[in-house]
Amino acid sequence: MMAEEKENEEVPAGASGNGEEGDQFEELLSDYLDTMPALSNGQLIKATVIAVNKESVLLDVGDKAEAMVDVREFQDFRGKSTVKAGDEIEVMIQGRDNETGNLRASYRNAQRQANWDRIVEAHEKNHTLIGVVNKVMENGVMVDVGIPCFMHASQIDLTRVEDLKTMLGQEVTVHVLAVNRPRHRATLSRRKVLAEEQNAKRTEVMATLEIGSTINGKVKKGGVVEFGVFVDLGGVDGLVPRDEVAWERHVKPAEVLRENTHYNFKVIAIDTERGRITLSRKQIKPDPWAKVPSEYPVDSVVTGKVINITNNCAYVQLADGIEGRIQRDDLSWSLTVKKPSDVMKKGEEVSAKVLGYEDSRRLLNLGLKQTNADPWDDIQVRYPENSRQTVKVIEVVPYGAFVKLDEENKGLIHVSDMSHDRNFKNPKKLVNVGDEIEAMVLKLDRTARRINMGIKQLTDDPWKAFVKANPKGSVVTGKARSITGFGVFVELAPKIDGLLHISQWSREKVDSLESVVKVGDELTVKILKVEPEIQKISLSRKDYMREEERRTVDQYRGTKVQSATTNLGSLISGLKIDLKK
Repeated sequence: MMAEEKENEEVPAGASGNGEEGDQFEELLSDYLDTMPALSNGQLIKATVIAVNKESVLLDVGDKAEAMVDVREFQDFRGKSTVKAGDEIEVMIQGRDNETGNLRASYRNAQRQANWDRIVEAHEKNHTLIGVVNKVMENGVMVDVGIPCFMHASQIDLTRVEDLKTMLGQEVTVHVLAVNRPRHRATLSRRKVLAEEQNAKRTEVMATLEIGSTINGKVKKGGVVEFGVFVDLGGVDGLVPRDEVAWERHVKPAEVLRENTHYNFKVIAIDTERGRITLSRKQIKPDPWAKVPSEYPVDSVVTGKVINITNNCAYVQLADGIEGRIQRDDLSWSLTVKKPSDVMKKGEEVSAKVLGYEDSRRLLNLGLKQTNADPWDDIQVRYPENSRQTVKVIEVVPYGAFVKLDEENKGLIHVSDMSHDRNFKNPKKLVNVGDEIEAMVLKLDRTARRINMGIKQLTDDPWKAFVKANPKGSVVTGKARSITGFGVFVELAPKIDGLLHISQWSREKVDSLESVVKVGDELTVKILKVEPEIQKISLSRKDYMREEERRTVDQYRGTKVQSATTNLGSLISGLKIDLKK
């Protein structure tokens, strides 16, 4: 019903009066309201715009009274109304004016509710929504999809977005991750949409791929990483592992494949379950290793450029995809060369001999020193066994000393060949680094390329010399060096000891040697036993004393008897034998 028609309607007699006539009006109004259809608050209904004025918009909602909406709900940012008479819109019932019977409605709330219902439906049915990023937050952005909803930074893209401000104003397609119905809030994800698109493209591309086929792709911006290179195959990524970038072993991926550049690649693996495509750039070209045996035969001399140097070896590039390795032991015959950098530098061109192949690592084993004469070819002429040589000590170790014979040869003097003293254990007590000494060549081992040398062999073994001069049965004189409970160690010559066991002291039993002898006492004894294998000499004072007694008696018997009255006491006295011992 139009407002103008209401104004021209005749007012029932007495309608404006008081008393009984007023009561009748109230009764009529009440009856009128009771006959209206029941519209509940919050209900959404279709309405037709009747009129637009300065303060409100009148709507026909199919009721006996109109509905009114604040005109500001239809104004744009310029203050201009966005509706006109005759437009059909949806509004939300907000209540009824008890005085006029007109309905109160809200277009804005109806829009908000409709948008919320659309968000909930999208969440339930896994539909996408389109919205606009209108605000940047600390850890995400707000997206207007009819209602402002939050999208976390991790859900904006497949990769991290460094500057969230670049998203402002962008139109985005999103999934609804979660809804909070009581609070009318939702969280969104653009990442999920992009992942689904990528998976769809991957499935489409993978359906057309075959292992061994060639495909063109573009190296992605930022796609060159430590372990390989990511390639865009038309919306789907493929990975070129580092080992598949080039046949060369030490090349950097960035030196071969440039970002935002198209290349051909060979498909070498397809993992449909995990959606992964593995590519190879090097396999686009023939494998250069296949021609190595024919082009680089063993014992041939080759030339290449040093591309890498470590403490233990040097790598040489002979051709594209062909590398050789010179290990430390094959650098030089010289003893002064300790590491590759002593004889070469990166970028230098060198010649070396092919020693063999290491197929598993695709390397040629090269030798630099093998291009020169082997100093061991005439080693027996220069350093024959049993010859005396003047050498220089270059290293002292617990088990001996290494000595330098010349610039290319060294020998080892083992600690057991340093001294005739069987107890000698410390090489540093005899030699020091830098000492020039004489040593004898004991053995040349061509297989191990080792020269064994000795110092003690330059002189006779004093122990053997002593035993040779004083064999078993000889009488010798020495000094008591130490006394133990079982015997006396007697020093017979410098660093040559013999053991006088307590049982060999005298014919009489001795309980303690310390009671009859002191360190430093001179003792004359007989060599009882010699054991060369353990360099042990056993002594006997008892046997020596017995023989002395016998010799004295024999000497006495050989003299003329001067007196028949000589008694045994005087005889023994003449022999000078101490019976107390």
